[in-house]
Formats: sequence, C-alpha cells, structure tokens
Amino acid sequence: MCLSTETPELPMHLVTEEILTRLPSQSLMRFKCVSKLWSSLIRSRYFSNRFPKVPSPRLYMCLWDQTTINDYEILTLAPLDNSPTTSTFVATKLPDSMMGGYILQNLGGFMIYVNKREPHIYNPTTGQLVGFPLRSSDHIVVPPGGEKVVAYYFGYDPLSHKYKAVSLISVFLEETKQVISSVNYIFSQKNKLGYWNKAALTPTDFCPHVPSKGGISIDGVIYYLALVDRDRFVVVSFDIRSEEFNMIQVPKLHEDASEDTPDLTLLEHGGKATLCDQTNLRDKGVLALWTVEDVRNKKWSCKSLVVQPSQLPLVDSITFRVKGTTQSGKVLLIPKDLISPFHILSYDLERNDMRKIEISGIPDFWYNMEEEDDLHFDVMFMDKSESLIYSDFLSSSFDWGERD
Repeated sequence: MCLSTETPELPMHLVTEEILTRLPSQSLMRFKCVSKLWSSLIRSRYFSNRFPKVPSPRLYMCLWDQTTINDYEILTLAPLDNSPTTSTFVATKLPDSMMGGYILQNLGGFMIYVNKREPHIYNPTTGQLVGFPLRSSDHIVVPPGGEKVVAYYFGYDPLSHKYKAVSLISVFLEETKQVISSVNYIFSQKNKLGYWNKAALTPTDFCPHVPSKGGISIDGVIYYLALVDRDRFVVVSFDIRSEEFNMIQVPKLHEDASEDTPDLTLLEHGGKATLCDQTNLRDKGVLALWTVEDVRNKKWSCKSLVVQPSQLPLVDSITFRVKGTTQSGKVLLIPKDLISPFHILSYDLERNDMRKIEISGIPDFWYNMEEEDDLHFDVMFMDKSESLIYSDFLSSSFDWGERD
C-alpha cells in the first residue's frame, strides 16, 4: 500500500474564515503578494465584510507652511479616548509626496484632503491613495471684485455600497458676500468611466450658495453647510441613491442681530446632521446644538449645553473650533492657533463633561515659525473600524472625463 506524499490543500473557506480573518491588517497587506488569488480575495468586498470590526482610533494632524508648498508634516497618534491624560504624537510621513493640506472629511476609514487644490483619498489601512479628478471651472465667469470657490463633498451609501462625490462651484462678491451663482456637479461612474455631470434634481427653493465648511455623510446622504448671503446659513443634503438635493435654512441662532456671524460646524450627532454653534463657548461657556430632524419638512431641534463651572478655565482663555465627533458622541475641540504646550478637548455631550488631552512631540520648528509665515494645521480623528475596502471609487485605473 502506497502512501501519498502530497500535502493536501487547505479549503479556501478554511483559509478565509479561520486564518486570514484573524490576522492583523498589516499582515494581510503583505499577504496580497502570495498569489493573485490571495490578492483578489483580500481585496474583495466579501472578505472585507467578514473582517472583524475592531475599533482602531487614531488622530491625524497635518502641519503645513503655505508659503512653501512642500513644507508639511503628518503626525499620528493612537489611541485617543483610552489613552492617558498626556499623549505623545509620533511623526509619520504618509507614503506620498502629495500628502499634506486641508483635511476635508473622514469617510468610514478613508481620509479625504485637498493638496494644491486637488482632492485626494487615502486609506491608512491599505495604503491606497489616489488623486480625484478635478471639476474644471475655467468656464465660470468671475466679475470684478468677485471670487470663485470650488468645494468637494464625498459620501457612501451602505445599502448599494456606492461612493459618490459632489462638487460645488460658486461665485460671490468679496465685499458684500452676495452670492452671484452656484452650480452643483455629481461624479458618476459607468463601466469604470468617471464623469462630472451637472445636477438635474434641484427643488424650486434651491438658491445660489457658497460653501462654508466641510461635509459629512450619514446613511447614504451627504450634508454640507453653506451661506446664501453674508449671515444666512443653509444646510444642503444630497441623497446618493436618488441624486436628489434639498436645502433647509438654518434658524436664527442669536437674537442680537449686531453679533458677528455665528461660528458653526456641521457634524454627526446621534446619527443626524447637527450644527454645533460654539459662538458663545469662550465668553459664556455655552455650546448650542441644532439638529436637522427632517430635511423635507425643514424641522430642527435645539439644545444648549453649559460647561461646568469647574471646567470653564479650559475654554475661557483659548479660542477653540469644533472638529467632528467620535463614535461615542464626544465632540473634539481644537485650538484655533498652534500654541505650546498643545492640547485638545474631548467634550462628552451626554455627561456634559470636558476632558483635556495634552499632546507632546510636535517638532519645535512649527512653534518657532515667524508671525508672517502662513502656518496652517488641521486635525482629524478617525475612530471607525479599520477598512480593507478597495473600492472602485478609489481605483486609480479610472478614465476620468467631464460632461455638462
């Protein structure tokens, strides 16, 4: 009787279910090189859906000297909420010469940012990074004293597993802030071809507007904040599946009309688009939350939080800006200016409790820049689970084009 010396092959389902899904993402990225089959498997949506959803909180910080385009640095820190009071940044160069600039959005594990006016998409887990096609605006006429603004917003529909992008091109007068015109474009895909198409479905009350701050994506809907004149805000929504736009005017936030333009940030809170008004945070210790309850029927709800008296010293001497929320509902407050020692605040809205997180390790070079230097810094917190998705939306093999 002869015994076979051949080594039996492991069934693919065993490799998938019992071995690969138990490995850390760093190992999986290396194992793509084993074979085309393994690479295809690891890159598949089937595999990414079965990969354990292990939270991987991480804080990214970009420092950028805008007077010298290529002078920037990316710092990264993990974790945030479960770390000691004092945390340390470790300088990390993300793997592309184009990294650095304005961070636009955190989209389910993808970092979206603008460098040299071009949007880029980066997945820290897979290392996939691509430049996104610009929507040309050369045909837009800008009158004397006018300014043109081009903005990009990205979203994901969890039901159809589709990513989409919206571009807003606006023209306004710098002195009066009067919005002259605005046009929305939608990035569409068909047979691995990508095109910008002018939006068709806009309601009758959809008026010209200019972008205010970055957008968010919630359950297949993209939201962004915009201005229709000097001090009148609107929230615009775009449904990824129906490609329908809606616009809802922001209520009057302050009775005193002489006050400056409210300091607003659009974020996700409780699964809904919410405006965080930090106008009175420094002087009065008040943070107001305006939640969009129903876009179609233009319904809002509002609540105000008053910082505990013992925690007022955290906010009464430094001007902060809101920069998103964590999955646990904590609002992140980032100093407006880069000051040493640098710290951020984590504001638990449910407990009305504020936590100071000190951050060291930022190179002294950035603190020692002269006043005339144009220093910009941006911070983004990513606490979504690691994403192994290689979406066609991010594929660098697209043929890009434009259609009006």
